[in-house]
Amino acid sequence: MKPENELAMIVAFYLSKFGKEGLRNLGFRSYTQAFNQVSSRLSVKKNSVKNWRDEFDPYYDNGRQGWVHKLRPSRQKVMLAFDDLSESALRAVVLDIISPVTRSKVETELHPALEEIKAVEKPRKKRKIIEYVPRGPTGRMAEEFFLARFHAGLTPFHSIVGDRRDDGVGFDFEVVKDSQHVVLEIKGIAKQPGGITFTDKEWKVANQKQDAYFLGVVVGIMDAPKIGFLQNPAGNLSPAYYAYTTVTVNWAVDANQVGNLEFS
Repeated sequence: MKPENELAMIVAFYLSKFGKEGLRNLGFRSYTQAFNQVSSRLSVKKNSVKNWRDEFDPYYDNGRQGWVHKLRPSRQKVMLAFDDLSESALRAVVLDIISPVTRSKVETELHPALEEIKAVEKPRKKRKIIEYVPRGPTGRMAEEFFLARFHAGLTPFHSIVGDRRDDGVGFDFEVVKDSQHVVLEIKGIAKQPGGITFTDKEWKVANQKQDAYFLGVVVGIMDAPKIGFLQNPAGNLSPAYYAYTTVTVNWAVDANQVGNLEFS
């Protein structure tokens, strides 16, 4: 299978999983237009794109019955690699795939996943429940610094703080006072200048909660730590996605944007 086919299969997967919402988000008026455009831009047969979409359809609640049969290994690998991504993350990947300007970039980013899709192997067993990876020492130190500042009354947040770090909910802490309910994600930077990374789950929750989501960034964590806060990072930052096989998408904010925060 040539790389164009593998990339087109990922687009077809997106169109199946996210249905008409995904179609609109890609800027297409109809599936016919989408199949024609993907076919033209990736030099694949438009009927192949449609057939791939139909093969994924039975697995998603998109209003179509699709083509019910045992999935071929390559289709299974697409689902295994991309099924955990949010709509916005997978859309970012798909938009790069169908754009001639960014296709080579995304093909490089997704190379391990594309090789997996292409490889001939037996279908994998059912995936195990994902366990959340413990934070590194820098992240843990940043979180503890925030807690110390919070309990000393040196943050903009007051009342009761709830620790959600081990719950895999897309943020580290929540603060509840009367009708106010905000959540915080704390990031640490050992040396300046430096950027930060959101997991796709964190970025998805930030987009959902908007003004109720705060980013706290601790700089100089190893020697003279200072902390700055930003409300609604999803509305105020412009990260770029980086895709890693399984595939996991993180949203990276560059050092220049982090440097614009006010630290105390």
